[in-house]
Amino acid sequence: MYSKELAELGFVIFRRQNETGGIKPHLFIRFKSKEGRLLTFAIDTTRISPSQEQPDAYFITHAHSDHYGKSAMLSESAWCSEETAQALEIRYEKTYKGKTFKTGDTFSVCGVDIQTFDVGHAPGSSAFYWENELGTRLLVTGDVKDAQFLPECDILLTEASYGDPADLSCYFKDDVDSLHHAVLSHIGERRIAFGAYEFGKSQKAVSLLREMGYNGPIAMKSKTLSLTESFVQNAGELVELGSDFYTNIQSNTQSVSYSQSYSQSYSQTRLTAQIDGESAAAVNMQTYSYSSVAVNTTEKSNCNICIVPINELSSFGSDTRKYVLTCRSDYPFENIRLSDHLDVDGLTQMVKNISPKVTVVYHPNKSPRTDKFAKHLEKNGFKAFSINQIQNIVGNEKQNKPTNF
Repeated sequence: MYSKELAELGFVIFRRQNETGGIKPHLFIRFKSKEGRLLTFAIDTTRISPSQEQPDAYFITHAHSDHYGKSAMLSESAWCSEETAQALEIRYEKTYKGKTFKTGDTFSVCGVDIQTFDVGHAPGSSAFYWENELGTRLLVTGDVKDAQFLPECDILLTEASYGDPADLSCYFKDDVDSLHHAVLSHIGERRIAFGAYEFGKSQKAVSLLREMGYNGPIAMKSKTLSLTESFVQNAGELVELGSDFYTNIQSNTQSVSYSQSYSQSYSQTRLTAQIDGESAAAVNMQTYSYSSVAVNTTEKSNCNICIVPINELSSFGSDTRKYVLTCRSDYPFENIRLSDHLDVDGLTQMVKNISPKVTVVYHPNKSPRTDKFAKHLEKNGFKAFSINQIQNIVGNEKQNKPTNF
């Protein structure tokens, strides 16, 4: 544990009990500003009851539900990017009550300047960086897809969604070619349904489909459609799916084309994962080639391609070719490996580039991957611990406070 070392750097990281005695998600950070003011910032957590001591700010890194913006958005002390606030309002149909910033800008909380950085995870996803009275630099990343803009720091709070070095699913590269192949193999012949998360992955899929030359309508449910219209430029024609869309989706016809001539061949033969310097497993990958010219048809519906929540893929019949867009391996559908995260190698390289004195792995909440990634960092020469090891827990009574300086 590095609680003493963190305290020597001028920060106390703690967790809080909720009203039922459980532990609230993610973290709280207490420190002194350069003016000597004692402050508390809440990181990706739910709101504290109004009767309890309140943090000076709730930082929301992005609008995914496991970062708890649904709750924190109702506090006037909340801070998130403009895109995140907009996404939260669409997703949860509530008015965002906090303050916003443009990702990349600097804002001030109680006299502390907070710099923000784009992490490329979901639209509006942002990292937060600030210094305390000692000049110690702290960086909170949230989930990360692109770490190239992140600065060096002394204390890093980051994720481990794909941070298990013993799990082959945590080693990946985005397989855009397989998405192309799926469309080229079936467009004009049968409907294609892609399972994807409502926010982030669905918008990424639309962007990729348009970039590859598909110019027909894309069908999706209303909330996903609203998010896509808000965050994807040149999204093209989007069709809203009603409650009866699984059976009536082919009721209308119109011309649909895949307009880009496309030709590519590639092969993947054998992938070996290196875990702590040893070969852990090997996977045989298929070799194939394909080519295509423009496809035009009026025999299919105006919903040749659908993007739906993953749990709704099974509602489609055998006339639909179904894929899930994920690097996870626990879904009963063929997956196309697309991720909004860094893999374990990317996360490790990010830590090397940022070069913190201490790393705190805080996400996913209650996940063993936080422990595994922290241990992996330790083996690679970095001081690290996970959220599951934090023993500084504050009760929900108002008079209970974390360690002071």
